[in-house]
Amino acid sequence: MCVRRCLVLFVWMNVERTASSDPAGLDHIKPCWYWDKKDLVHTPSQAEGLDPATEARYRREGARFIFDAGTRLGLHYDTLATGIVYFHRFYMFHSFKQFPRYVTGGCCLFLAGKVEETPKKCKDIIKTARGLLNDVQFAQFGDDPKEEVMVLERILLQTIKFDLQVEHPYQFLLRYAKQLKGDKNKVQKLVQMAWTFVNDSLYTMVALQWEPQIIAVAVMYLAGRLSKFDLQEWTSKQTNRRWWEQFVHDVPVEVLEDICHQILDLYSQAKQQIPDGGMSAGDTPLPPSILSPPVPPPTKKTSPQTSPRPPRPAQYNSAPCA
Repeated sequence: MCVRRCLVLFVWMNVERTASSDPAGLDHIKPCWYWDKKDLVHTPSQAEGLDPATEARYRREGARFIFDAGTRLGLHYDTLATGIVYFHRFYMFHSFKQFPRYVTGGCCLFLAGKVEETPKKCKDIIKTARGLLNDVQFAQFGDDPKEEVMVLERILLQTIKFDLQVEHPYQFLLRYAKQLKGDKNKVQKLVQMAWTFVNDSLYTMVALQWEPQIIAVAVMYLAGRLSKFDLQEWTSKQTNRRWWEQFVHDVPVEVLEDICHQILDLYSQAKQQIPDGGMSAGDTPLPPSILSPPVPPPTKKTSPQTSPRPPRPAQYNSAPCA
């Protein structure tokens, strides 16, 4: 048995022992998966000497791997996002130095597929990983890649305390956009841009800081600013209330701007142009967006596709959500 597998089994047994001997164990974190920003600099990886920039890069690379592998396998965007959130949560309790990011990424995608009812066989995920990674990167999977993923899945499940359901900003973005009034084309452009920002936020640790409803509002705020679409008219408008206060309460503009800056920092780091949200159906989003070329979203989850774009403007003719 390889040294890494021995380590994996050792960690898993310790997690089991913690859960059984101490009922509080990890249970106290189950209801809440959000951390203060200051706590994000005290991760296990940094405690073991990994510098913050390297950890951030590992998180981006892991998220990208999950997206690319899932896209090749034809998985729905919700499945990819769930896998990436699992990935970020896992490394709040474990170190990149002990658990290689690509193995963890494959494991997170494997579990997310089952949770989101879009399962893929472990061997297919490994085969896809082999096509995406170079020899050095794929060596992380060891001599028995399937066993490596299956053993790690047990640790992943214990780490996230079997709290498997994850909500994402996409559904809230579409729901909130229906409340906006204004030119349909401008609203659609805003939603397209905001949708891309949601995807790019998965590269960051924003999902570890804020609920999906708040992230949805933040990307709408950012898209509105960049597209020069003034969000002044919306359903159920009330005097002296800002537009997002009908969706989320007690969220100051400073919180929205902090989320926006974390997303925009990706473009600065990659020296890439901010997407304008006005792409046609055949265009490819500008990096570092993790989206593939737009395709229509599936109507049924039993026939999953990667759907990087929101519905067309006709969606905004429907009645306001309750």
